[in-house]
Amino acid sequence: MEKHEKMHFITGNTFAVKDELKELGCKWDPESSQWYHPNSELAERAQKLVPAGPERHIIGQAPYELREQLKQLGAKWDQQTGQWYHNDKETALQARQLIADAGPHYLTGDAIGVKEQLKALGCQWDPDKKQWFHADSEVAIQAQAVIDKGPEKHFIQGNCFAVAEQLKKMDCRWDPEIKAWYHFDKEMAEKAQDLATRTAQKHYIPEVPYELNERMRDMGCRWDADARSWYHTDPAVEQEARRLVQEAREKTQQHGLGQPRIDPVQEAELDRGL
Repeated sequence: MEKHEKMHFITGNTFAVKDELKELGCKWDPESSQWYHPNSELAERAQKLVPAGPERHIIGQAPYELREQLKQLGAKWDQQTGQWYHNDKETALQARQLIADAGPHYLTGDAIGVKEQLKALGCQWDPDKKQWFHADSEVAIQAQAVIDKGPEKHFIQGNCFAVAEQLKKMDCRWDPEIKAWYHFDKEMAEKAQDLATRTAQKHYIPEVPYELNERMRDMGCRWDADARSWYHTDPAVEQEARRLVQEAREKTQQHGLGQPRIDPVQEAELDRGL
Protein backbone atom coordinates (compact mmCIF):
# COMPACT_ATOMS: atom_id res chain seq x y z
CA MET A 1 0.00 0.00 0.00
CA GLU A 2 1.33 3.44 -0.95
CA LYS A 3 2.26 5.56 2.05
CA HIS A 4 1.31 9.24 1.80
CA GLU A 5 3.70 11.75 3.32
CA LYS A 6 2.44 14.27 5.80
CA MET A 7 2.13 17.88 4.70
CA HIS A 8 3.21 20.58 7.11
CA PHE A 9 2.25 23.76 5.29
CA ILE A 10 4.19 27.02 5.34
CA THR A 11 1.86 30.03 5.32
CA GLY A 12 2.26 33.70 4.46
CA ASN A 13 4.10 35.42 1.63
CA THR A 14 6.41 32.58 0.67
CA PHE A 15 7.28 33.88 -2.78
CA ALA A 16 10.17 36.01 -1.51
CA VAL A 17 11.88 32.99 0.12
CA LYS A 18 10.91 30.24 -2.31
CA ASP A 19 14.58 29.47 -3.15
CA GLU A 20 15.44 29.03 0.56
CA LEU A 21 12.39 26.80 0.97
CA LYS A 22 13.57 24.61 -1.90
CA GLU A 23 17.00 24.27 -0.26
CA LEU A 24 15.32 23.06 2.94
CA GLY A 25 13.53 20.39 0.91
CA CYS A 26 10.12 22.04 0.87
CA LYS A 27 7.69 21.08 -1.89
CA TRP A 28 4.90 22.92 -3.67
CA ASP A 29 1.34 21.61 -3.43
CA PRO A 30 -0.57 22.75 -6.58
CA GLU A 31 -3.96 21.88 -5.08
CA SER A 32 -3.64 24.15 -2.04
CA SER A 33 -1.16 26.48 -3.76
CA GLN A 34 1.16 26.32 -0.73
CA TRP A 35 4.62 25.16 0.20
CA TYR A 36 4.97 22.26 2.66
CA HIS A 37 7.49 19.91 4.22
CA PRO A 38 6.90 16.32 5.33
CA ASN A 39 9.10 16.90 8.39
CA SER A 40 7.48 19.07 11.08
CA GLU A 41 10.75 20.42 12.47
CA LEU A 42 12.01 21.49 9.06
CA ALA A 43 8.59 22.98 8.32
CA GLU A 44 8.92 25.12 11.47
CA ARG A 45 12.37 26.30 10.34
CA ALA A 46 10.92 27.12 6.91
CA GLN A 47 8.06 29.06 8.47
CA LYS A 48 10.53 31.28 10.30
CA LEU A 49 12.06 32.25 6.95
CA VAL A 50 8.77 33.71 5.76
CA PRO A 51 8.68 37.51 6.34
CA ALA A 52 5.89 38.82 8.51
CA GLY A 53 2.93 40.17 6.55
CA PRO A 54 -0.74 39.70 5.84
CA GLU A 55 -1.73 36.10 5.19
CA ARG A 56 -2.82 35.17 1.71
CA HIS A 57 -6.00 33.15 1.34
CA ILE A 58 -5.96 31.57 -2.07
CA ILE A 59 -9.13 31.97 -4.14
CA GLY A 60 -7.84 30.19 -7.21
CA GLN A 61 -8.40 30.74 -10.91
CA ALA A 62 -11.55 32.44 -12.17
CA PRO A 63 -13.27 33.15 -15.50
CA TYR A 64 -12.10 36.34 -17.17
CA GLU A 65 -15.65 37.77 -16.98
CA LEU A 66 -15.48 37.80 -13.14
CA ARG A 67 -12.33 39.87 -12.81
CA GLU A 68 -14.14 43.15 -12.06
CA GLN A 69 -16.34 41.53 -9.41
CA LEU A 70 -13.29 39.99 -7.74
CA LYS A 71 -11.53 43.36 -7.73
CA GLN A 72 -14.58 44.95 -6.08
CA LEU A 73 -14.28 42.34 -3.33
CA GLY A 74 -10.67 43.41 -2.82
CA ALA A 75 -9.14 40.29 -4.31
CA LYS A 76 -5.71 40.50 -5.91
CA TRP A 77 -4.06 38.63 -8.75
CA ASP A 78 -0.80 36.75 -8.14
CA GLN A 79 1.14 36.91 -11.39
CA GLN A 80 3.58 34.22 -10.28
CA THR A 81 1.06 31.54 -9.30
CA GLY A 82 -1.62 32.64 -11.77
CA GLN A 83 -4.29 32.73 -9.06
CA TRP A 84 -6.49 35.19 -7.18
CA TYR A 85 -6.09 35.66 -3.41
CA HIS A 86 -7.42 37.77 -0.55
CA ASN A 87 -5.96 38.72 2.82
CA ASP A 88 -9.33 38.19 4.51
CA LYS A 89 -10.38 34.56 4.90
CA GLU A 90 -14.16 35.20 4.87
CA THR A 91 -13.97 37.35 1.75
CA ALA A 92 -11.83 34.71 0.04
CA LEU A 93 -14.55 32.13 0.76
CA GLN A 94 -17.16 34.52 -0.66
CA ALA A 95 -15.08 34.92 -3.83
CA ARG A 96 -14.74 31.15 -4.20
CA GLN A 97 -18.53 30.81 -3.99
CA LEU A 98 -18.91 33.51 -6.63
CA ILE A 99 -16.70 31.51 -9.00
CA ALA A 100 -18.59 28.29 -8.25
CA ASP A 101 -21.96 29.93 -8.98
CA ALA A 102 -20.67 31.45 -12.22
CA GLY A 103 -20.30 28.17 -14.06
CA PRO A 104 -19.21 27.42 -16.66
CA HIS A 105 -22.71 26.97 -18.04
CA TYR A 106 -22.70 24.58 -20.97
CA LEU A 107 -25.00 24.94 -23.97
CA THR A 108 -26.79 22.10 -25.73
CA GLY A 109 -28.04 21.50 -29.24
CA ASP A 110 -26.65 21.99 -32.75
CA ALA A 111 -24.73 25.27 -32.69
CA ILE A 112 -22.79 24.96 -35.95
CA GLY A 113 -24.94 27.52 -37.75
CA VAL A 114 -24.80 30.11 -34.94
CA LYS A 115 -21.20 29.87 -33.74
CA GLU A 116 -20.39 33.44 -34.80
CA GLN A 117 -23.35 34.70 -32.73
CA LEU A 118 -22.13 32.66 -29.76
CA LYS A 119 -18.63 34.15 -30.09
CA ALA A 120 -20.16 37.63 -30.16
CA LEU A 121 -21.88 36.85 -26.84
CA GLY A 122 -18.53 35.83 -25.33
CA CYS A 123 -19.14 32.07 -25.35
CA GLN A 124 -16.16 29.73 -25.54
CA TRP A 125 -15.64 26.25 -26.98
CA ASP A 126 -14.62 23.35 -24.75
CA PRO A 127 -12.63 20.96 -27.01
CA ASP A 128 -12.80 18.14 -24.46
CA LYS A 129 -16.56 18.20 -23.95
CA LYS A 130 -17.14 19.51 -27.49
CA GLN A 131 -19.62 22.04 -26.19
CA TRP A 132 -19.99 25.81 -26.04
CA PHE A 133 -20.17 27.42 -22.59
CA HIS A 134 -20.28 30.74 -20.81
CA ALA A 135 -19.30 31.66 -17.25
CA ASP A 136 -22.28 34.00 -16.78
CA SER A 137 -25.62 32.22 -16.30
CA GLU A 138 -27.70 35.07 -17.78
CA VAL A 139 -25.58 35.26 -20.92
CA ALA A 140 -25.70 31.46 -21.17
CA ILE A 141 -29.51 31.65 -21.19
CA GLN A 142 -29.38 34.14 -24.09
CA ALA A 143 -26.91 31.94 -25.95
CA GLN A 144 -29.06 28.85 -25.46
CA ALA A 145 -32.04 30.74 -26.91
CA VAL A 146 -29.92 31.52 -30.00
CA ILE A 147 -29.15 27.82 -30.47
CA ASP A 148 -32.77 26.79 -29.91
CA LYS A 149 -33.98 29.29 -32.50
CA GLY A 150 -31.35 28.18 -35.00
CA PRO A 151 -29.52 30.24 -37.64
CA GLU A 152 -31.44 32.90 -39.53
CA LYS A 153 -32.77 31.75 -42.88
CA HIS A 154 -32.40 34.22 -45.74
CA PHE A 155 -35.05 33.21 -48.27
CA ILE A 156 -34.79 33.53 -52.04
CA GLN A 157 -37.99 34.96 -53.49
CA GLY A 158 -39.70 34.03 -56.75
CA ASN A 159 -39.88 30.94 -58.93
CA CYS A 160 -36.47 29.26 -58.56
CA PHE A 161 -37.29 26.05 -60.42
CA ALA A 162 -35.13 26.97 -63.43
CA VAL A 163 -32.05 27.55 -61.24
CA ALA A 164 -32.58 24.79 -58.66
CA GLU A 165 -29.35 22.95 -59.56
CA GLN A 166 -27.33 26.15 -59.41
CA LEU A 167 -28.82 26.97 -56.00
CA LYS A 168 -27.76 23.54 -54.72
CA LYS A 169 -24.20 24.21 -55.85
CA MET A 170 -24.32 27.50 -53.91
CA ASP A 171 -25.24 25.45 -50.79
CA CYS A 172 -28.79 26.80 -50.68
CA ARG A 173 -31.40 24.59 -49.01
CA TRP A 174 -35.08 23.91 -49.53
CA ASP A 175 -37.58 24.63 -46.74
CA PRO A 176 -40.52 22.22 -47.22
CA GLU A 177 -42.78 24.19 -44.85
CA ILE A 178 -42.22 27.60 -46.42
CA LYS A 179 -41.72 25.98 -49.84
CA ALA A 180 -38.82 28.24 -50.68
CA TRP A 181 -35.04 28.13 -51.08
CA TYR A 182 -32.85 29.78 -48.43
CA HIS A 183 -29.26 30.25 -47.31
CA PHE A 184 -27.84 30.84 -43.83
CA ASP A 185 -25.30 33.31 -45.19
CA LYS A 186 -26.87 36.66 -46.10
CA GLU A 187 -24.31 37.49 -48.76
CA MET A 188 -24.73 34.14 -50.53
CA ALA A 189 -28.53 34.49 -50.31
CA GLU A 190 -28.29 37.86 -52.06
CA LYS A 191 -26.24 36.30 -54.87
CA ALA A 192 -28.77 33.49 -55.19
CA GLN A 193 -31.61 36.01 -55.25
CA ASP A 194 -29.89 37.95 -58.03
CA LEU A 195 -29.49 34.74 -60.04
CA ALA A 196 -33.14 33.75 -59.57
CA THR A 197 -34.40 37.24 -60.36
CA ARG A 198 -32.35 37.59 -63.53
CA THR A 199 -33.45 34.17 -64.77
CA ALA A 200 -37.12 34.63 -63.91
CA GLN A 201 -37.31 38.05 -65.55
CA LYS A 202 -36.21 37.01 -69.02
CA HIS A 203 -39.19 37.70 -71.28
CA TYR A 204 -38.27 36.29 -74.68
CA ILE A 205 -39.14 37.74 -78.10
CA PRO A 206 -38.93 34.83 -80.56
CA GLU A 207 -38.31 34.92 -84.29
CA VAL A 208 -36.99 38.48 -84.52
CA PRO A 209 -36.14 39.46 -88.14
CA TYR A 210 -32.56 40.62 -88.57
CA GLU A 211 -33.64 44.11 -89.70
CA LEU A 212 -35.05 44.70 -86.18
CA ASN A 213 -31.81 43.86 -84.37
CA GLU A 214 -30.77 47.47 -83.88
CA ARG A 215 -34.30 48.34 -82.81
CA MET A 216 -34.14 45.57 -80.20
CA ARG A 217 -30.90 47.02 -78.86
CA ASP A 218 -32.37 50.53 -78.74
CA MET A 219 -35.28 49.17 -76.69
CA GLY A 220 -32.84 47.64 -74.18
CA CYS A 221 -33.34 44.06 -75.26
CA ARG A 222 -30.49 41.57 -74.88
CA TRP A 223 -29.40 38.48 -76.75
CA ASP A 224 -29.45 35.08 -74.99
CA ALA A 225 -26.86 32.94 -76.78
CA ASP A 226 -28.13 29.71 -75.16
CA ALA A 227 -31.78 30.30 -76.07
CA ARG A 228 -30.74 32.02 -79.34
CA SER A 229 -33.36 34.66 -78.80
CA TRP A 230 -33.79 38.28 -77.80
CA TYR A 231 -35.32 39.03 -74.40
CA HIS A 232 -36.14 41.87 -72.00
CA THR A 233 -36.69 41.96 -68.23
CA ASP A 234 -39.65 44.35 -68.55
CA PRO A 235 -42.82 42.54 -69.75
CA ALA A 236 -44.20 45.79 -71.19
CA VAL A 237 -41.12 46.26 -73.39
CA GLU A 238 -41.35 42.59 -74.38
CA GLN A 239 -44.95 43.11 -75.53
CA GLU A 240 -43.95 46.16 -77.56
CA ALA A 241 -41.09 44.22 -79.16
CA ARG A 242 -43.47 41.38 -80.03
CA ARG A 243 -45.80 43.93 -81.68
CA LEU A 244 -42.94 45.21 -83.84
CA VAL A 245 -42.02 41.64 -84.81
CA GLN A 246 -45.62 40.94 -85.79
CA GLU A 247 -45.79 44.09 -87.92
CA ALA A 248 -42.53 43.12 -89.65
CA ARG A 249 -43.94 39.66 -90.41
CA GLU A 250 -47.12 41.10 -91.89
CA LYS A 251 -45.12 43.43 -94.14
CA THR A 252 -42.92 40.54 -95.25
CA GLN A 253 -45.97 38.47 -96.14
CA GLN A 254 -47.51 41.37 -98.08
CA HIS A 255 -44.38 41.78 -100.20
CA GLY A 256 -43.88 38.03 -100.56
CA LEU A 257 -40.32 38.19 -99.20
CA GLY A 258 -38.70 35.21 -97.54
CA GLN A 259 -36.15 36.98 -95.35
CA PRO A 260 -34.40 34.83 -92.76
CA ARG A 261 -35.17 35.42 -89.08
CA ILE A 262 -31.70 36.77 -88.39
CA ASP A 263 -28.62 37.39 -90.50
CA PRO A 264 -26.01 34.60 -89.86
CA VAL A 265 -23.14 37.12 -89.61
CA GLN A 266 -25.02 39.25 -87.12
CA GLU A 267 -26.05 36.14 -85.18
CA ALA A 268 -22.38 35.15 -84.75
CA GLU A 269 -21.53 38.66 -83.58
CA LEU A 270 -24.38 38.55 -81.06
CA ASP A 271 -23.14 35.22 -79.69
CA ARG A 272 -19.77 36.85 -79.10
CA GLY A 273 -21.47 39.76 -77.33
CA LEU A 274 -20.71 42.30 -80.05
